[in-house]
Amino acid sequence: MNILRGKTKTSSIHRSMDTSQKAVPPIAVIRDEELLKDAESIVYKRTDQGELTLHCFYPENHSENDHRSAIILFHGGLWDQSMATQFVPQALNFVALGAVGIVAEYRTSAQHGCDPTDAIADAQTAILWLRKNNRYLGVDPEKIIAGGSGSGAHLALCAAMHKKVENDGFFSGAPNALILWSAIVDTTKRGVGHDHFTNKRDARRSSPTKNIRRKLPPMIFFHGNEDPTVPVASVEKFCQRLTSKRNVARFVPFTRATHSFFNFNVNQNYFVQTLESAEGFLTDQGFLNPSDSSHLS
Repeated sequence: MNILRGKTKTSSIHRSMDTSQKAVPPIAVIRDEELLKDAESIVYKRTDQGELTLHCFYPENHSENDHRSAIILFHGGLWDQSMATQFVPQALNFVALGAVGIVAEYRTSAQHGCDPTDAIADAQTAILWLRKNNRYLGVDPEKIIAGGSGSGAHLALCAAMHKKVENDGFFSGAPNALILWSAIVDTTKRGVGHDHFTNKRDARRSSPTKNIRRKLPPMIFFHGNEDPTVPVASVEKFCQRLTSKRNVARFVPFTRATHSFFNFNVNQNYFVQTLESAEGFLTDQGFLNPSDSSHLS
């Protein structure tokens, strides 16, 4: 299979901004290019609204013959703003643990004029693409971990839980495990984001709260107890419902923490704590091998 490879020259994150007639501050473009300078940027999907890219970071001495875990991360922003570089620091942390770290672009309302159903489709396509190209990326198709924050966490959950997940007859667009920060778990009228959907029936169908069942992939949730966007109680209850169906769903609350508490530029202590907990969780679940870590003691 022939895949499109290439370093980002002018930030692909902003290449469609002309369609929304919004100016991108030059400093934002420079920042994105700096964060992505060591990534291999690969087009995984072409849509009517433009190309979508995965920005892949590889461990040292990585080979196409490897069978590493791959961790694909979807940014937040209420399905509105495009900011794929949000999770570059987390991706690089997982690279240091021996995994392939990936930050994903997906269609948003501000940049592409799309609603969350398009973003959900993009997330599933991205995971499916990783599996189909596992031999070229040096990853294990049975060790694809999806993660994200807010709406990005919702996309990862939909890829895992939606009743209709993209597949090509051989591979599926569903992840094998999930790492979720400040997750939006309810898009019904009682939850968050219902009004972002053009079709309100899609909002209900895409609500993780409506798709709880047995045999879902293991998940870990990090959430601030002062989150003004997604009430912490709703996520804790969601995890309890998952575990009642015998799923693995670990809930980790953080005191005096709001919606973006985990970001490196918001609280470095919480940034480190969530990643250490994620490392332990993925190791326990068999997705990471401590011997692959390049962290210095």
